[in-house]
Amino acid sequence: MAQSGNFAATGTGASCVIGAGGTFGTSGTSLASFTTNIATNMGGGLTLDIRPALVTGLFTETKIDATVSTASAHLGIEVCVTVDGSDTGVLPKPCVVYEQRFQQVSSRLFSQLASCALVTSATACTVNSDCAVLGAGYICNNPLGFAGGGLCITPNPLCNFDLVQSSLSAHSFDFVVSVPSKKPHLVAVSWKAIGLPANNTGGSNSAVASCVGRGIVTVTQYNGANLDFNDN
Repeated sequence: MAQSGNFAATGTGASCVIGAGGTFGTSGTSLASFTTNIATNMGGGLTLDIRPALVTGLFTETKIDATVSTASAHLGIEVCVTVDGSDTGVLPKPCVVYEQRFQQVSSRLFSQLASCALVTSATACTVNSDCAVLGAGYICNNPLGFAGGGLCITPNPLCNFDLVQSSLSAHSFDFVVSVPSKKPHLVAVSWKAIGLPANNTGGSNSAVASCVGRGIVTVTQYNGANLDFNDN
């Protein structure tokens, strides 16, 4: 609980959007940080409620083919807060992960498909360097080691599995409600997983999990006239 005080904010109209193929595009000038100044009243026991609200996006792509059976990608966004150049006393902790993802795809399917067999060229070779004229990825298949006794081969580039995943998320939200005065009010916050099990397919080969934490809930009382707002 706190008395009304000063307020300061800064922001940007720059935005992150998902474009063709799941890649990200930007609108406006890209930033890596926000700064703002806040004037506080005289007195002791003052508390700053610092609430970074951000839309975040993660892009991950993993691809497997005849030569790579497993691929993974790991990416996250962490937001940190300092006051007057120091993070001392920032709760629940100075840095919090807003979003994080690990993605992996693997398969032995390609080793069982005839269409994934090595593509054989008509170019004779002795060592791998003899195949450089055909482009990257070609090697010399010369099991007996005879001069000119091999052929240049390469994995079929059309035999692959490609997984692309993109997401956008918004973190932090303010709820505004008018309540009777001169009485205590209990504020409760809860969360749950939604969309299950309808969106969980694959039987025993598919699994999902979710968790929440660390977290902090702040409730600030503003004395005086009621707040006016609209839903535009």
